[in-house]
Amino acid sequence: MSLWIPWWNAIWRLRPAFSRLRTFLWFATAVAGFTVRTELLGVTSLVRALKLDARFYNKLVDHFHSPAVKLDQLAALWTQVALRLFPQPLRINGRCVVVGDGIKAPKRGRKMPAVKLLHQQSESNTKPEYIMGHSLQAVSLLVQAANSFFAVPLAVRIHEGVVWSNRDRRTLLDKMLALLGIVAIAEPCYFVADAYYAARKIVTGLLKENNHLVTRVKSNAVAYTAHQQRGPRKRGRPRVYGRKVKLKSCCKTPRASNRPKVPSTASTRWSSNIRYATCCGARPAGLCALSR
Repeated sequence: MSLWIPWWNAIWRLRPAFSRLRTFLWFATAVAGFTVRTELLGVTSLVRALKLDARFYNKLVDHFHSPAVKLDQLAALWTQVALRLFPQPLRINGRCVVVGDGIKAPKRGRKMPAVKLLHQQSESNTKPEYIMGHSLQAVSLLVQAANSFFAVPLAVRIHEGVVWSNRDRRTLLDKMLALLGIVAIAEPCYFVADAYYAARKIVTGLLKENNHLVTRVKSNAVAYTAHQQRGPRKRGRPRVYGRKVKLKSCCKTPRASNRPKVPSTASTRWSSNIRYATCCGARPAGLCALSR
């Protein structure tokens, strides 16, 4: 019982995201079922875990489609609650670290909502090239847990397969920026993502909110030095960029072995040293430092 009291205090802070008290109580019932269930068999596992009467099955199903649930406000409130429940999030240079990624979950039901044919962009050859499933994007907050770190999920959305308007031309990058806006982190942060999000659209969207992107660029990525005008300017359009630099060449210089090494703290089993190089380049997104 001593564990359920803090659990209820955390859940009660999400009450403003529901129009009716009854809807909130059904939400608390569903979360309690997710907390104690021992199987992953949908809503029926919640009914069995809480030992509810069979007639409450339809009530739980209807709750997930209730218009009284304000999803965007619920995500924003959960972000505030997470920052209170975990007072020691991972901070680098005074900024918290937010992790984002996309996942494609295969589904067998052909008539399930939002299920579509998806192309696997993973470099692993153990995955099929095309699958039927859900395409989701998620955002999490890194917090300190004992001697390691833990990613606390803030929001997850299905971003493919659901079309509300045929005039919607947003890409997955636009929807990831919108998801970051929904969680509404009130302080500057570092957004860590894979190479798929190494795009100008993500960089400019984060810079508008005083946030920064930490990602891996592709092997053929290039940067440009800032142009310095020497002598009188000639006719024509003023030159914007200077010399082109291949980022891959920054790690192949003779002095690369003398560069500092950063010990990895992800896991004791997979710990290693990361050698990195830093160069500055001017791009339309602004003056940024690119690391590898």
